[in-house]
Amino acid sequence: MRFDIAPELELFAESVRGVLAEWEPLPETVLGEWADSRDDALAARLAALGWAELWADAELLGPAVAGAVELGRAVAPLHLLDEATLGAPLAIGGRVRHGEGQSKAAFALPAGGLAHCPIGEAKHEPSLDSVGTILVEQRHEQRLEDAEERWRAWNAATVAYLAGLADSAVARSVEHVGSREQFGAPLAALPAVQALLADAALARDGLLLAAWSLAAPDADATDVLAWAGGACREATMIAQQAHGAIGFAMESGLHRAFRRAKTVQVWADASGPW
Repeated sequence: MRFDIAPELELFAESVRGVLAEWEPLPETVLGEWADSRDDALAARLAALGWAELWADAELLGPAVAGAVELGRAVAPLHLLDEATLGAPLAIGGRVRHGEGQSKAAFALPAGGLAHCPIGEAKHEPSLDSVGTILVEQRHEQRLEDAEERWRAWNAATVAYLAGLADSAVARSVEHVGSREQFGAPLAALPAVQALLADAALARDGLLLAAWSLAAPDADATDVLAWAGGACREATMIAQQAHGAIGFAMESGLHRAFRRAKTVQVWADASGPW
């Protein structure tokens, strides 16, 4: 299914794609070691496009969602979402992602709401997805009055990012099965492969449709986010299966999408009812 978006949204998405075309992801890290894919230079280039200002205005969620989809397609660092919407790296249960070197983190309050809390002494926690997780003492200091708006924007950004992840993985799989031959015919001709990719495409289309629906000023992403993480993980898992052993090779880069989908799902599920 093709989703046509308004020309002004496509124009902003194209601007984000231009910034990402000049971005080089960090080399693959050693699994089990602490690693942080944070990229402040990339954040600065996006800021020049007005990235953070978009999320502050519900009327501008359209171009913001368009940009977040592009970030997902590129498997860009997650701090680009958190800091634009929450104003600081996301923290849950004393764990902060992309918090190294930052002065504060954004914590969800137990009774609801959001607070910015200073990051003091921190300890590195190894992870599988280069999100630079640090462990800190969780304290509540500066409660934010616009917490509902910030969480709503973060939800929309996260769903859009997941939609981009799924879209990129499915597109790569369709290209692969159309060119890879087995038993004298392309993999795409096999009914089993067609069925697999149909499931992935259905999840991808649902994610994209959900992302664009959240661009409306009065949209509620709470229930959508609870579904979106699993849907994206399913789509990226099928993409790897369609690629066979090639999908698990570090050189393919496809593993990044699956790993990031699972990472986003875990953090989103733990973020609470927002």
